Amino acid sequence: MTEAVVPRSMANDLDLGTLNLERGGRLSGARLRYRIFGDPAAGDASGWILVFHALTGSADVDAWWGPLVGPGRPLDTERFPVLSANLLGSCYGSTGPLAWQEEHRQPFPSLTTLDLARAHLALVEHLGIRRIALATGGSLGGMVALQWGRVSPVPVGRLVVFAAPAATSAQAIAWNAAQRMAIEADPRWRDGRYPVDDGPAAGLAAARAIAMITYRSPLEFEQRFGRAAARRPGHFDADHYLRRQGDKLVARFDASSYVSLMQSMDLHDVGNLRAAAAETASRVRDVVGVGIDTDILYYPREVRRWVEAYRAGGANARYEEITSVYGHDAFLIEFEQVSRILGLD
Repeated sequence: MTEAVVPRSMANDLDLGTLNLERGGRLSGARLRYRIFGDPAAGDASGWILVFHALTGSADVDAWWGPLVGPGRPLDTERFPVLSANLLGSCYGSTGPLAWQEEHRQPFPSLTTLDLARAHLALVEHLGIRRIALATGGSLGGMVALQWGRVSPVPVGRLVVFAAPAATSAQAIAWNAAQRMAIEADPRWRDGRYPVDDGPAAGLAAARAIAMITYRSPLEFEQRFGRAAARRPGHFDADHYLRRQGDKLVARFDASSYVSLMQSMDLHDVGNLRAAAAETASRVRDVVGVGIDTDILYYPREVRRWVEAYRAGGANARYEEITSVYGHDAFLIEFEQVSRILGLD
């Protein structure tokens, strides 16, 4: 795929007020940071594209799906305004736990993927969106996209969900638990109440290392690293890679947001699949569930399972699969395959 072209964009904040949450409780003073790529006026004729980001992503779609965004690309900013908001709980402008706890002097509430989807309802209303041509996301973003299919207040042409199950499995929850244990073992965690400049860096780095094992495939680790030990004396290259990934995340992300969003992933469950299918079918024309053949975090069979259930429940759903050595992260890497799947009429 050719080099990314950065389209014209605008960023803004939307005050959401107080949100009533799925598991009880409320999130007061909520705010969404969002970006629009392209001309909002084009949405009246063609509809909008709504994109949900993954765990450590942001509203800056061009930063992680850059080759797909721009004129003539799958997320065609000449035909469709592309909208993405930083998910609640994250640390890129929307309301997240660190600042919220400091202001409210109480623990940040548990947010489900349904809560994260519902937070976009006010955004759609605020922007006067009447139709969404495409709603999409991968991993956590795919979970939120699935929930969006159940609650969208406007018609959706296509819902494309990459590498996300209908409900998080016990094994995936266990992987997240190991990451939380790593963060909590860092003395600087302080039960999530740490100064912004003195957080649990070592714990977050270790958590990211654990996560990277699940984001990539055994085949890639073997092909890319094997038993080589050339990059750092006394360490295998696989070891060096994981440490480097941990350091990179610490430089750009907050541990409390990481914990909050992992909990949202653990809580992810669309409920009764027949009911979810009916809710989605009443709002969405076409549903595409995309598995990745080497994904060991959310196995392709999990995606296929909900697609089949949605189809049986009346939704126009079909299954697609990305073939890749890269495992779960393939939806962020295999741009040619993602482009083909996203392609709009």
